[in-house]
Amino acid sequence: MKGYFLIDAKIFDREVFAELAPKIAEAMEAHGGRFLARGGAIEVTAGNWRPDRLVIMEFESFEAARGFAHSQEHHALDSQRALCMTSNTLVLEGFPDA
Repeated sequence: MKGYFLIDAKIFDREVFAELAPKIAEAMEAHGGRFLARGGAIEVTAGNWRPDRLVIMEFESFEAARGFAHSQEHHALDSQRALCMTSNTLVLEGFPDA
């Protein structure tokens, strides 16, 4: 079953974020992840959710996605992340493989 790591981010310093983004990608890839979506147009179709920048990462399993979310590599970026963005994140389990 695939696992997904979702980020709902509001970026307030694009310069610092530009330095951070490749480090996030490197940490994700070290855990076997890949981007399914990052940034781009968003249309809210119902409710009060107003994401600014939505990112979806895919991993081979829920456990792998959790491993990335709680990894030393991911948390090592926390201080730099705090300088450029606020975010909400979650790990989501996908459907069983067909």
